[in-house]
Amino acid sequence: MPAKAVHGNERTHVERRVRDLLARRAVLPGVIESVEAEADLWELGMESLAMVGVMVAVEDEFGIEFPDELLTRETFRSLAVITDAVMSLTRGEDRP
Repeated sequence: MPAKAVHGNERTHVERRVRDLLARRAVLPGVIESVEAEADLWELGMESLAMVGVMVAVEDEFGIEFPDELLTRETFRSLAVITDAVMSLTRGEDRP
């Protein structure tokens, strides 16, 4: 069962969980642990198949479902954008 988001440092907490998920899934091994939150994951070598795995892992971890309009390359561009999407979806908002 996914842990509930925390208040206060919620963004940092969510971003850390997303980063950990990417590290566990071996997305950009040796890079994801230290990459800046705004860094373009596609430029760093993320591929489409990895994006699908990330999407499924994030949905499972946070108990959310990405709506079709968020299933884009842009949503998975960086840790910051993924974090924004997760935070919006866990709050029940339509878009980050």
